[in-house]
Amino acid sequence: MEKPKRSISKLAPPADNEPTLNVTGKGAEPDFATKPIQLKVPISKHKEMKSYAAEQGITMREMLLEGYELLKSKRG
Repeated sequence: MEKPKRSISKLAPPADNEPTLNVTGKGAEPDFATKPIQLKVPISKHKEMKSYAAEQGITMREMLLEGYELLKSKRG
């Protein structure tokens, strides 16, 4: 068996802000791809959440993602 003509050097890991591929499941998708989720909440709660998000100048998506991060950091 012949030696490779060029040596292969190790690559540095991608920067935190560089998109990478998720190759652990079916099909590879970039980390920045989105996936829809559905929540069933009472109509009155939905109106309350939507109003609050609008008052804060953010989308419901932003509000829910921020809420998730806060809860995750609180519970560890």
